[in-house]
Amino acid sequence: MSEIDTNRTLRLLFPQWQGGNNPPYVLGAHLLNWLAPKSNGPFEEVPVDLNSDLEKEKGIVARRTVLHQAKSAKSLIHKHNPDRVVVFGGDCSVELAPFAYLNEKYNGDTALLWLDAHPDVSIPQDFPHHHAHVLANLLGVGDEEFIAEVPRCFKSEQVLYVGLNDMLEPLNSDPMKNMKLDIVGPNEIKQDSSKVLEWLAVKKPSKIIIHFDLDVLDLKEFRSLLVAYHGTYEEYIKTTPQGSSMETIIRVLQDVAKSYDVVGIGITEHFPWDSYFLANMLSRLPLIGDINNKELPTFNPL
Repeated sequence: MSEIDTNRTLRLLFPQWQGGNNPPYVLGAHLLNWLAPKSNGPFEEVPVDLNSDLEKEKGIVARRTVLHQAKSAKSLIHKHNPDRVVVFGGDCSVELAPFAYLNEKYNGDTALLWLDAHPDVSIPQDFPHHHAHVLANLLGVGDEEFIAEVPRCFKSEQVLYVGLNDMLEPLNSDPMKNMKLDIVGPNEIKQDSSKVLEWLAVKKPSKIIIHFDLDVLDLKEFRSLLVAYHGTYEEYIKTTPQGSSMETIIRVLQDVAKSYDVVGIGITEHFPWDSYFLANMLSRLPLIGDINNKELPTFNPL
């Protein structure tokens, strides 16, 4: 595609953790932002409450906080009115505001590629954490206040799952079972990107939006994921379906971008176990931190 105007591409750092109820996502988002190639374009960081109430309301943990932070993200995006948005998250629910903005901006002439091990179409009655609800909300399903943040809902024919391979039950639950969401599994992209490109050739979208949850990657190759907690890693390596290699995902996204106009990408659920534990250790060492600090790192493994 033609060269992108970086001045019209907003980079959004959104270190939200409450949607998955896991504080390490804060560090994970900041590391993604730090590791990514630098840009001269506009940048914003969505304010995130590090000590928020995790009360369950209407079936959703930290509902009020997550909704407030989504509204803050929307405000920052509209401040710039960008042509493109890059999101460094945080849990998957960070993508509600940016993807809703892009679908409205381009009048629904978009395709949403959902690269994720999980479908993210749960509803509050079935699962309490909003990171698993976000695609349902973008499709107009779920909590009414979150849906209200999506001025133009995606249609099911706009969505393609890429690499989906785990916890598929929500796809068959009410009301999702009446929606047809196309799937290209990990084995179908292992050799080439043809299945994804064929789907796009039929849909003929003007713009592409990409959700990239890092858990779509092969757990044996990439271990900065929730399921790679050292206490349970050996168990999950045996039971978790194999994901895609980094090179496979890179190739698919490069092939898409060579033929289509990518206007949004969100990278989410970076769970840097080693860095998180190291940060805690450093905070408790002489001359660096507090030697009276006995606080252990907090997290919620599966």
